[in-house]
Amino acid sequence: MKKYLLLVFLLLVSLFSVAQQNKYLAGAVPEVGGRVIFQKSIAVKQPINGDRFFSLMDKWAQDNYKSGGNLNSRILLSDPQSRTIACSGEKHLVFKKSALVLDQAKMIYQLLMEVGDGECNVTVRGIKYDYSDSKELQPAEQMITDKVALNKKGDKLNRYYDKFRIQTVDSINSIFRSIDVYLNGVSTAGAAVQQVASVVEQPVAVAPAPVVEKEESQPLQNTASTMSGFKKITADKIPVSMIGKEVLILSGNVKEPSAILAKWRGTSTLMERLQAITNVSASRYSLIENAKMYTICFFTEIYNDGLAKLDSPEKIENTEFTPVAMPSGSPAFSEAWMIIECKKSGEIPAEDANLKSCLGEIINVWIK
Repeated sequence: MKKYLLLVFLLLVSLFSVAQQNKYLAGAVPEVGGRVIFQKSIAVKQPINGDRFFSLMDKWAQDNYKSGGNLNSRILLSDPQSRTIACSGEKHLVFKKSALVLDQAKMIYQLLMEVGDGECNVTVRGIKYDYSDSKELQPAEQMITDKVALNKKGDKLNRYYDKFRIQTVDSINSIFRSIDVYLNGVSTAGAAVQQVASVVEQPVAVAPAPVVEKEESQPLQNTASTMSGFKKITADKIPVSMIGKEVLILSGNVKEPSAILAKWRGTSTLMERLQAITNVSASRYSLIENAKMYTICFFTEIYNDGLAKLDSPEKIENTEFTPVAMPSGSPAFSEAWMIIECKKSGEIPAEDANLKSCLGEIINVWIK
């Protein structure tokens, strides 16, 4: 029996290895006019005007293209009129690293971003490698194209060139994914969506939520418009990569919502019901302490400045956010890319005395 299990395991490993290599075979490195050029159009799901869209992409470029160490990444052009941003990027491709060996190359490339109506057209071109085997920079056309990096049948990678091709493809896909997540919260290709992680494995002692009079919820005449652009998903589709991210908890009603910045801590099961766990500041916990229902809103990085202004309830109306009523009657902000509706369950012990861990039964999960 063990022999058969071992054979099955080896077969699965082999199939996985083949599948992994296949993504680097024919077509993985696009060529335009004999030049290696990677291109991708990345749409933003949130409605946004062109000038603000450009400003946000300019900030992304400033955050990601700074010189550091022996890397000389920089912004070459940022033109708000044509809404074009050009960067020169450098990245270390580490092929092998140990106490005695460091095999790496420096990849140098140009990044061009053209901000249009609701989408950013991204181009990576002019790729070259600085490697110890050569005194001159080696262009991608001589290192990673199908003609160079694949065997005659096109079903295997050629040795030596394989490491350049694999790491280049992964690095450029990482750039595209970074922009996608920056704009939309998760990769629209689904790469960032993983199974939910339970951060509390053992039964927990729960402080029951205080009994309060039922909150008056805003009439739901705007629920249809609230859900426009959203789709309902199951809680197990909440991306595990969100653990530790900053979120916004809203309670009360649409006319007078209370908002608290919090940290998403994942989920746990209590009495066979899935619970959302968030950490909030103990000094601000009173804003939701007596709430019966609330929402947890997740935002892309483009709303970080707006979230930073929410340090007091009276400032909500002065931010860019739009309060709307959810099906449960709880308020949320329509600019969120994911909204979780919760019924307050109580509290669990937090790892820090300055924090309160809030536990809420998950009623609905909405995602754009």
